[in-house]
Amino acid sequence: MAVREGAWDCPVCGRTGIRGSQKYCGGCGHPRGNDVRFYLPEDAPEVTAAEELARAQAGPDWICAYCGADNPGTDGFCSGCGAPPDDGRRREVREIRPDQPADAPPPVMPAAASSRRSKGWWIGCAGLLALILLVAVILFLVFRPRSAELKVEGHGWQRTMSVEAFRTLAETGWQGEIPADARILARSRQVRSHRQVQVGTERREKVVTERRQAGTRKVKVGVKDLGNGYFEDIYEDQPVYEDVQKTVTVEEPVYREEPVYAIQIRYEVDRWIKIPDKTAGGRGRQAQWPSLADNERAVQRKAAYTVFFRDADGDTYEYPVPDEATWLSFREGERYVAAVIKPTKKVKAIEKKIGR
Repeated sequence: MAVREGAWDCPVCGRTGIRGSQKYCGGCGHPRGNDVRFYLPEDAPEVTAAEELARAQAGPDWICAYCGADNPGTDGFCSGCGAPPDDGRRREVREIRPDQPADAPPPVMPAAASSRRSKGWWIGCAGLLALILLVAVILFLVFRPRSAELKVEGHGWQRTMSVEAFRTLAETGWQGEIPADARILARSRQVRSHRQVQVGTERREKVVTERRQAGTRKVKVGVKDLGNGYFEDIYEDQPVYEDVQKTVTVEEPVYREEPVYAIQIRYEVDRWIKIPDKTAGGRGRQAQWPSLADNERAVQRKAAYTVFFRDADGDTYEYPVPDEATWLSFREGERYVAAVIKPTKKVKAIEKKIGR
């Protein structure tokens, strides 16, 4: 199984990608320490030298309980103070698999890369927020209400009714399902559905596919942290399957379709049905509702009333009002001070009346 050298990051100066076999940081000289976690870079080459392989297979390093020195697993005495390994703590040997539980510690991302990614993300967010704020300010300045003196120039209206019509409908249905107020015109025996009836069986040959194990193959399923700066690939035997086809003889049922008859009824029935809305509209103060025929009724009524104004520059503005009484209170030639939205030519609010 392939062995690769891992790496660790210095928790003091932030240096990343330090070789796993090195006991001290090349940047600040700080020792690896108890809390350093090894990780395996994606491009880590395979270890082939016999001496380095022997070091990797020598077992996990141990931490001296007295001076905290980091010692190879084969050393019988601490390189810092000469203490035996009996009271020391050996580094954890652990397996890392893609399917490991979510709470298992993930390989450590180099701190510098993480910092650069986080910094870039914040810069991008700040730029986006600044752009959104700039657009919001421009829209506010363009569409903010401005005070203007206006004169009533005219009135507009539109009235809409949702309408139903009383109609005689010709329908068909099955006996037992027609409305109680229907007027029956005719009855007939018709095919309502079909049913499958088994009339026997017959022997047939068919090709079936079976999945069989054809052998096994070794598959890399993860890596093992050897606790000394090295990692070893983990392989497992997994089954290899193949599809095998064969011909078998089976007894299959034979069916015949039989019609199912029922009494179909043709009838008439009177109903209120929805028809297209009716709309009327125009200019002036004489608003009217659309006319209805004798067999029609209004289900819902909606009305929209608009007062038209003109300013000193000749621009026309529209002012939608909520009800007919308010709409009729405005008379042509009257002058008002109003808050207007110039780009949309809309009156937002009437501030006061100033006469004719």
